[in-house]
Amino acid sequence: MRTIYEAKDFIKKNLNKKVIIKILGIRNKNEMIEGIISECYANVFMVDTGFSKKSFTYTDVLIGNVLIKLK
Repeated sequence: MRTIYEAKDFIKKNLNKKVIIKILGIRNKNEMIEGIISECYANVFMVDTGFSKKSFTYTDVLIGNVLIKLK
């Protein structure tokens, strides 16, 4: 993805689909989340993990801090 519009379009196309999200943190602290993309807003999207909802920005996807893999 090269633009914010491509990132938004990718998320919107995969709404209500299962995904695995890898969050790249500071000092090599990574986190894996498995869930369903449940909601899309202007600046963020929500992933429902079953226990809670997590929000991510399209900018994080664009710069590579959040990696999304379809399941």
